[in-house]
Amino acid sequence: MDSNIDLNLLKVFVVVYRHKSITLAAEEMGLTQPGVSGLLKRLQQQVGSQLFIRSGRGITPTQHAKELIRHVEPALAQINNALEGLEGFSIQYPRKFVIYASEPVMLMLLPKLEADCNLGNITIELQPTHSNQEALIQALNQHQADLAIELSNYSARSFFIEELFEDKIRLIARKGHPRIEDTITRKQFYAEKHITLKLRREDSHMADYFTEESISERKVAAECTSLVSLMSMVATSDCIAMVTESIATAFADKLNIQMLDCPFTSKPVKYRLLTHNRERRSAANMWLREKIKSYF
Repeated sequence: MDSNIDLNLLKVFVVVYRHKSITLAAEEMGLTQPGVSGLLKRLQQQVGSQLFIRSGRGITPTQHAKELIRHVEPALAQINNALEGLEGFSIQYPRKFVIYASEPVMLMLLPKLEADCNLGNITIELQPTHSNQEALIQALNQHQADLAIELSNYSARSFFIEELFEDKIRLIARKGHPRIEDTITRKQFYAEKHITLKLRREDSHMADYFTEESISERKVAAECTSLVSLMSMVATSDCIAMVTESIATAFADKLNIQMLDCPFTSKPVKYRLLTHNRERRSAANMWLREKIKSYF
C-alpha cells in the first residue's frame, strides 16, 4: 500500500461509498463519471485492493472498502472540522443550510427565520422530512441535509441527538360551536365528529400516539395528513380535532378557533435535533444548532 495517498482520492472514495453510485457521486462533486472512475481506479491501485464490484445497476463495496471507510470517514471529518475551526465560521460568507422538518415545525420555524435580522449571508432552507426513518437516515448520511428536527428518538452511534423543545396536544373547535365552549368532557368528545391527523412516520393518529389512555373509536368526518387542512376544516365546521399547543396558539385568532384541554392524559410531544456525528464538532453545524435552539 502506497503511504503517500492523495487525500482527494479518499474524499472521492467516501462520496462514492455513501451513494453506492459513481453517477450520483459525480453529480455531488461536480465531476464527470469517467473522472470519478479514474480517481477511484487510482486509489484502488494505491491501496492494492479492489474497493467496489458491480452489482445490478450500481456498485457494492468490498470488505476492504468497508474496513477503509470505517477509518477514513471519521478522520476526514476531523480534518475538515479542524480546517473550518482555523478559518472560522462567519455569517458574512454566503452559505446555505438545509433542515428536514415536519409541517408543524415548518409552520413555527419559518416566521422566526424571516424575523431574524442576524443571519448575515446565511440561508436556511426548510424541506419536508422523509416519510420513513430509513430514508431520512440515508439522506443525512449522503449530506442532503445538515440536520433534521424529529419526534422519533433515533438511536445510533453515528448520529447525535439534542433536545430542542417540548410541546403538548390540545383539542380545538371553532368559536361559536353549538355544544362546546371552553371545556369538553370525554362523553362530549365521543359525541362529536372528528377531523383526524395521520402521522406519516408512526402510521397512527395524533390523538392515539400522544395520549396515555387507549382512545375508543370516534366518529371520523375526515382524515388529514396536513395540519393546515385539518385546522381549516375545524374552523368551517362543527368537527373537533387534536393539534399541538404551539400550532393551536399560533393560529387560534387567525382561524377563529378555541383551544381546550384534552379530556385524556396527554404525553409530551418532544422535538429533537438530529445530525450526523461527523458534523457534531463542525463550527458551522454547531452555529446552526444553537441558532435553531434559540428560536424555541
